[in-house]
Amino acid sequence: MKGRVLVFLLAVLLLTGCVRRPVSFTVDEAGDYTGFETVEEGYTRRAAKLFGWVVLEDLAVTENVRVWQRFLKRAGAGKSAGVRLAEFFGEEMALLDLFFSEGQYRVFFSDGFDMRDEPFPFLLTLAGKTNGHPGYAVVLSGDDGLTYEQVMHKFVSSQLEEPDIPAHRVLFLGIGEPNW
Repeated sequence: MKGRVLVFLLAVLLLTGCVRRPVSFTVDEAGDYTGFETVEEGYTRRAAKLFGWVVLEDLAVTENVRVWQRFLKRAGAGKSAGVRLAEFFGEEMALLDLFFSEGQYRVFFSDGFDMRDEPFPFLLTLAGKTNGHPGYAVVLSGDDGLTYEQVMHKFVSSQLEEPDIPAHRVLFLGIGEPNW
């Protein structure tokens, strides 16, 4: 009987979206971020939504917009916060964990390509146009004067020499206006 009740409660939690998997800033003895060590392959959009991760698809936040808004509100108030974003490209998924603590933002990408702990004081949503179409870039920056055009220069320029662009990390790009 207890087993059936437990299965029923678990099913209710899954169906109501109450299965949250919080993200926390964890590092090993060498100072390397360890937050993706328990992440398995093959998560679906539905699973990411149920876990409380912000879902990005087709260059837009499609699920858990409120989670993203809550992160922005807490960080904007100077409170520690963390959020996981799951970006889907077809059936492929990439994760990024974003943290705010002690006045600094930090981001880590699940691809493991660049796991450096590089703090930035600003989280910016920059708007502009690319090929005549409105878009935006969500970036961490050391300079609140960074522009959309500077960020996009890296993606569209064939110049070998980069102009003097402030240090930044692109979190994600979007088309149109942000929906938060």
